[in-house]
Amino acid sequence: MSDGATDQHGEHTVTIGAVRVVVALGRVVPLRELPPYSIALDGLVQGPQLDLDGHRLSFDHHGDCVRLVTSATCRQVLDALLLGLDPSAYTVYVNDIDADTALAVALLAHPAWVAPASVSAPAHAQRVRALVETVGSRDAHGPAYPVADPALLAEFAANVPLPRRHAPVGDPARVLAGCVTAIAELITRVPATNERPAAPTRREPTFTVTHTGTGWVMATSAGDGFDPVYAAGHTRAVLWRRLPDSSIVYTVGRRSDLVDRFPVGPPNEPGTILAALAAREPGWGGGTSVGGAPRHPDGSRSALTPDEVFAVVEAVIRQ
Repeated sequence: MSDGATDQHGEHTVTIGAVRVVVALGRVVPLRELPPYSIALDGLVQGPQLDLDGHRLSFDHHGDCVRLVTSATCRQVLDALLLGLDPSAYTVYVNDIDADTALAVALLAHPAWVAPASVSAPAHAQRVRALVETVGSRDAHGPAYPVADPALLAEFAANVPLPRRHAPVGDPARVLAGCVTAIAELITRVPATNERPAAPTRREPTFTVTHTGTGWVMATSAGDGFDPVYAAGHTRAVLWRRLPDSSIVYTVGRRSDLVDRFPVGPPNEPGTILAALAAREPGWGGGTSVGGAPRHPDGSRSALTPDEVFAVVEAVIRQ
C-alpha cells in the first residue's frame, strides 16, 4: 500500500496491491465519463456495464438491473478474474466502503489468489470462493438471506474494520486499505484444524507450446480444446493440429472478452486477428473471443504453416 493522497475534488487515491484505487464518497457518474482503463465498483456507475473498446468496466448490482438475479459486486469481480481479467493496468473507482466493495477491491488487488497458474491459488481459492459466496449473498439479498456459512460471515465482520454506516470517515482511502489488509489476513490464515485441505492434483500438460509471442502462445495438441491451456495460466493462444491430409486445424482464442491485447475477431472488423488471417486465406471465421481456420467441403482446413500463422498474429498484436 502506498500513502494516500487527496485532490481538490475530494477524491482520495491509494495504491493497494496490484491496483490504484480512487475513493470518491457518494459520487455517481456515467461509465463514459471515466478515463480508459477504469473499473467502477458497486454503484459509482449504475448497473453492470462493459465498454471493452474503451477498457471501462462497471461491476454493480444496484442500478439498471434486477437485484434478485444480479450477483453482488465481489462475485462479478471474481468471475471476471477467473475469466482472465488482468486488473494491473486499471484504476479502480469506489463511492462507498462496505463489505462487498472492500472484498471486490481485495480481489482486484490480489488477483493471484484465484489465478489458475499461481502458486498461491490452490491454497487460497477455496477460502476466496467461500468468502465471496457468503459476503456476496448477504450483500445482494440482505439480512433475511440464510447464508451458507454464518460462522465465516461472523469472522469477516469481527476482523474487517468497516466504517459504521453514516459515520464520518477521515481518510477513506486508508480505511479501505486497512479493510483489504484484514481481508488478506483472513484469506491467507491457516485453517484452525490441524488438517490442511488436500492439494489439488496437477494435471500433466496435454499441449506443447511451439511459439511464444507478445503475451500469447501458440501450441499444438491432440485436440483443439482450450481447457488445459487456460488451466496452465495462458489467457491468449492459438492451438493447432495437423490432419492426415496435411492441412492444419487452427483455433484462435482468449479466455474471455475481458482479456485485452488479443483482438480475436470478427473477421470483418479491421485490426483483428481473424481479419488479418482471412486476408491471407479466405474462410477464417469466428467472433470476439474464439475463431478458427477455414472449413472446406472436402474436410480439409488451413494451408498456412504454423510459422506463417504466428507471423500474422504477432504482427496484429504488435501494430
